[in-house]
Amino acid sequence: MSRFLLAGLLVLGTTITNAHAAPAPRIIWSVNLDAPVYSPPQARNGSLFLTSIQPTGPNLFAVAEQSGKLLWSYATQGAISIPPTVGKTQIFVASDIGNTHFLRAIDAKTGFLIWQYTRHQPPECMCSQASILSGGMLFAQSDGHSLYAFLPSGAAPSKRLWQFPGNGAPLTSPVVAGGFVVFGSGDHNVYALDAKTGAVKWTGTTGYVFTATPAISDGVVVIGDQGGNIDGFDLNTGKSLWSDSAGNVDVAAVIARGTAYVVTEDHSVYALNVTNGRQLWQYDMEDYAVFSPILAGQLVIVANRAGQLVALDAKTGKLVWQTDLNGTPFSQPEFWAAENAVVLKINDHAIGAFNAATGKALWLYNTPLVVTPPVVNGKAVDVVTSNGTVDALE
Repeated sequence: MSRFLLAGLLVLGTTITNAHAAPAPRIIWSVNLDAPVYSPPQARNGSLFLTSIQPTGPNLFAVAEQSGKLLWSYATQGAISIPPTVGKTQIFVASDIGNTHFLRAIDAKTGFLIWQYTRHQPPECMCSQASILSGGMLFAQSDGHSLYAFLPSGAAPSKRLWQFPGNGAPLTSPVVAGGFVVFGSGDHNVYALDAKTGAVKWTGTTGYVFTATPAISDGVVVIGDQGGNIDGFDLNTGKSLWSDSAGNVDVAAVIARGTAYVVTEDHSVYALNVTNGRQLWQYDMEDYAVFSPILAGQLVIVANRAGQLVALDAKTGKLVWQTDLNGTPFSQPEFWAAENAVVLKINDHAIGAFNAATGKALWLYNTPLVVTPPVVNGKAVDVVTSNGTVDALE
């Protein structure tokens, strides 16, 4: 497909572009599920899996990624407000009917129910946050305050392995590494549990609330807090290895090649050495970012609240290019390897694709309906509008 690239303004070697005049993408195929959808689709093994908020009738769907053909649908008898969690052979969804709450495993090929876990303890449910697959385990949170662990495989693993009850404080998403389940809490602690038993192996604290998911690399847990700190803890012992002062941290760091890249509420992007916490560089933006950065080759790419897509040299922090989105980023950027591009949701009604090397706009998808965040799916980008229309774009 032909691309019309915007002419950029070259300022001191930095390309500054604007997405306003980008052309529309080509729609490869389109299908309407006739159900309201607000959560992004998930792709696996040639299929797209989608959930709907409608409380009656089908609300979990599988669509062929090459053609848009509906493969199967499943009705949970309760609205699903979060994306499905997709494993190798199973799809995991949570829904509730009144004070009864369900976590289900659905066969990815057939749409048949494999197992179901049911809770009857109001008012907490497991349908407010997507379940997490990590380290061969499935984790579900009840309104963010308690953590449940399951083995996802097998015919009927409806009995949970263990539960971390918490103390009423919200928990971050868990990360599994080295036999530990690690997460932060609103009670000012970082917890590391034994993945098999759920026993607490260690706790760490900085004295502030944690809302950012931890990132783990080379035996170091990197996590930021709401007191303006970025900390490194030893994964095995919980020992505090280093601490760096920054702005409040809301989202997970991204780690590559021994460097942690962190965005903070003080409008900055930080690059820190994972081993010793040494600050390698800091870049100040016009506003803060509410989504984690991504890496595209040697670039760190961040979308900030000023409506800018910013690309920085990963080694030096130097600005390489910046693009005005003409709107607020509503999703984390995703790298589209097939086109060497970055895609993201802009405001409620648009998806943009931008050349990862230059920041120039490739296309802009606009709709009067609310659109989900995009999902990169090989050579296509999949999006869904609020009326249940699934579009595959290129």
